[in-house]
Amino acid sequence: MKNVIIFFLSFLSICFTSFCNGADINGTITIDGIEREYILHLPKSYAGDIPLPLVMVFHGGGGTAKQIKSHTGFNKLADKENFIVVYPNSVDKNWSDGRIGDKLPMERDDVKFISNLIDTLSAKYRIDTKRVFSTGISNGGFFSFYLALKLSGKILAVAPVTANIPENLKDSYKPEYPVSLLLINGTDDPLVKYEGGFVGFKDDEGGRGRSVSTDSTIKIWLENNKCATGSSVEKIPDVNKKDDCSASRYTYTGCVDNTEVVLVKITGGGHTWPGASQYLPKFIVGKVCRDFRATEVIWDFFKNSKSR
Repeated sequence: MKNVIIFFLSFLSICFTSFCNGADINGTITIDGIEREYILHLPKSYAGDIPLPLVMVFHGGGGTAKQIKSHTGFNKLADKENFIVVYPNSVDKNWSDGRIGDKLPMERDDVKFISNLIDTLSAKYRIDTKRVFSTGISNGGFFSFYLALKLSGKILAVAPVTANIPENLKDSYKPEYPVSLLLINGTDDPLVKYEGGFVGFKDDEGGRGRSVSTDSTIKIWLENNKCATGSSVEKIPDVNKKDDCSASRYTYTGCVDNTEVVLVKITGGGHTWPGASQYLPKFIVGKVCRDFRATEVIWDFFKNSKSR
């Protein structure tokens, strides 16, 4: 009887720490003496027999892992499409993303945290280490750009939303390995301007750094990935006539190592996640485009990204 009880308790321990499929697992790792937190979601069909893609989703400035998990809805899609998703937490609700500014945490090594997190999860779960992806909004989008620069050997593709390459990195932004890019930006974003410039509202000028324009970001990426000139343009169906937004998809191919560069330009779009809720009033962050769901478009891009 004693052996039966021990076995049962051991089984519960394994379930609650590893194999509670479809549920969230709260985890921590210690980096530079700081306990770092993350929320992991294993798809319902996870059996540990085949390696699965890993999608990292980063919250924006002032946000949390719990908030971005709820806002984007990646868990439901992960269950349907059979991939693993993790939502890392920053220390103080801001990522050290390569920008220079008085209001930014520039000294903390968040890249080290994510590099170790990828290694930790890969050792514990069946993850396809050749298919690791990063996405996020705003500060989380900037951080995805930074991870592509610093961890290009570990990340196959990134999909920043409402973000561009920091101006201070424009001349040195040369990842060791080419990385595929899907960028989703709105032309009426009041915080991360489509045309570039200081990040944030007028009171933040200089404090949160500066970014290059969306067009310059794409140009830098095309040069790094040695893509063919010109793009195919697809008008995304304007299924919601009341959102005052329209979107087009620009696809650049002929890039090295099977990489691809895609821009989804949202005319009238704000500092928002397409298809999600209007998390702040329009006069603060702008409009949410409801003609497509960014979560689904991002996963489709990741799923079809070809391994190097």
